[in-house]
Amino acid sequence: MMKADDQTDMKPEKKSEETSPYEKPSHCLLCGQMGPALLYGHWICDHCKNLIQAEALAKRRQIVKEGGGPSGL
Repeated sequence: MMKADDQTDMKPEKKSEETSPYEKPSHCLLCGQMGPALLYGHWICDHCKNLIQAEALAKRRQIVKEGGGPSGL
């Protein structure tokens, strides 16, 4: 037979969602759009990532067109 003290040890542990006290609402570094809660509170949204990538590609094409950069691309 089990004693009363042994039965208290068998209780299931409470599962609680642990959230870091350092997580806070984030915002895009370029446009300021609010985003998900992140550890450091800053990120770049998808729209701004696409704009940056398009600008980089245009600059790369311009450099190649002028005769600089890798010619194999």
